[in-house]
Amino acid sequence: MYKELILELTQNNEYVKIQSPCTGEEIEKAEKAVGYPFPKELWELLYELDGDKYLLLSAKEIIAQAILNRETQEMYSDEEFAKELDKFIFFATNGCGDYYCYHADSDGVIDENAIYIWEHEMFCWKQVAASMVELITRYYHDEI
Repeated sequence: MYKELILELTQNNEYVKIQSPCTGEEIEKAEKAVGYPFPKELWELLYELDGDKYLLLSAKEIIAQAILNRETQEMYSDEEFAKELDKFIFFATNGCGDYYCYHADSDGVIDENAIYIWEHEMFCWKQVAASMVELITRYYHDEI
């Protein structure tokens, strides 16, 4: 489903490169590194394709981003923006330093009905989509 959607929306984009699917073990490893179970649609996406070298991160890139977030939290522990970094699952990027993500509440429950953008220059996040399909569609239509 996601692969077909991306291929349809990116017919003229030579930079999008659909990657082979993840195994369940690879996804579980990424979940463990992030510290949260992934929402169902992120699981489904990674099980269908391991990133697209453009918008969507691979499982390894999701892990690397989680590690970077923890290091940033430690380095800037007194800064307000750093206090929330471990509450996000960053799984996509706009190429300008901002990340699309899910957010966990104070009890560690992921909101599966909202996808946010983490704006790195403003140190803020705001909702941009209600689902993975909406995010992908809006992104490739230049709406976000």
